[in-house]
Amino acid sequence: MEKNKSIFISAGDISGDIHAANLIKSIKNDSDYKIYAIGGDQLKKVADGFIQDIVNINGFGFFPIKQVFFLKEIFKTVKKYLVEKKVNKVILVDYYGFNIHVAKLAHELKIPVYYFVTPQVWASRKYRIKNIAKYVNIAFPILPFEKEMYEKEKVKVFFEGNPLVDLVPNINDIVKEKNKGSVTIGLFAGSRKSTIKRHLPIILDTVKILKEKINAKFVLFSVDNFEQNVPDYITVKKGNDFEERKKIDVALCPSGTVSLENALMGIPMVVMYKLSWANYLLARLIVQVKYITLANILLNKELIPECIQHRATDKILSQNILDVLKQEKYDSIKEELLKFRQQLGPEGVYDRVAKRIVEDNQ
Repeated sequence: MEKNKSIFISAGDISGDIHAANLIKSIKNDSDYKIYAIGGDQLKKVADGFIQDIVNINGFGFFPIKQVFFLKEIFKTVKKYLVEKKVNKVILVDYYGFNIHVAKLAHELKIPVYYFVTPQVWASRKYRIKNIAKYVNIAFPILPFEKEMYEKEKVKVFFEGNPLVDLVPNINDIVKEKNKGSVTIGLFAGSRKSTIKRHLPIILDTVKILKEKINAKFVLFSVDNFEQNVPDYITVKKGNDFEERKKIDVALCPSGTVSLENALMGIPMVVMYKLSWANYLLARLIVQVKYITLANILLNKELIPECIQHRATDKILSQNILDVLKQEKYDSIKEELLKFRQQLGPEGVYDRVAKRIVEDNQ
């Protein structure tokens, strides 16, 4: 029995914070480790020692340069904790830009590093996998095809499944037919302020077109701190309410976690994404995938319509939603999505990853 048993965990965005907190709950169920964390609201609830909120850094109103200085100061504090608390294990959750520096530091201090929700190096900047191979002891990717990539780099790797299967309700047995009289359209603008600012005006304009063409209810699913004004004919639901989401017939949403959640729930959707033109041109140079929606990537076809950048307009989005609502297409998309969940592994992902980490004796 070790005299000192402590874990440091780092997550830097909302979804990573949720995954990190759930992983810690599983670790605490299976061991007596003390947990020190930097992350967000969810980690704050479960950690024995919470060091700093870095998830809400975008909410601080910092410019990018200030964010860099802020994170540098946090990094100094992390180094102090690793040494003074005699941390035994370091867990990183996504957020490569900051976490890879933590991985390097832990490696230098001879502390084993575990990377849960590994960065999507297959989509862009594949060179990052070299650093992960250099500093990380065990990687836990959350998409099935990622395992082979890490094995090629001689990284010890386990695919234990995608943690969203633990969080998103399995509704394979609730195959409801689209209401022929009225439809419920779920709207998702994103989780970051900058993303919401770009997407919400387009979504509202899209709704204006749709309400003139079909009998529909519109529900905007937002982050808890959402403060934008929307018309009365749009209902706002704050937080990640899956029970409410079950009522959606079709969704308009960005790519990323929310689109994968909707796919797991069998919700047909149209995916949109808009960047500043400078960031879009940069992304075109470094992104190396054909699709941006994870369901399309895993299925290797555009099952879900994607409207990116210049195609993310109210006219194009509304027409795509109307197309998806056509019964034959709607049924076809829904049928494929309801099979999609099987690709991401069985439930119990957090418990399996926690067990691997706790039992690892490096």
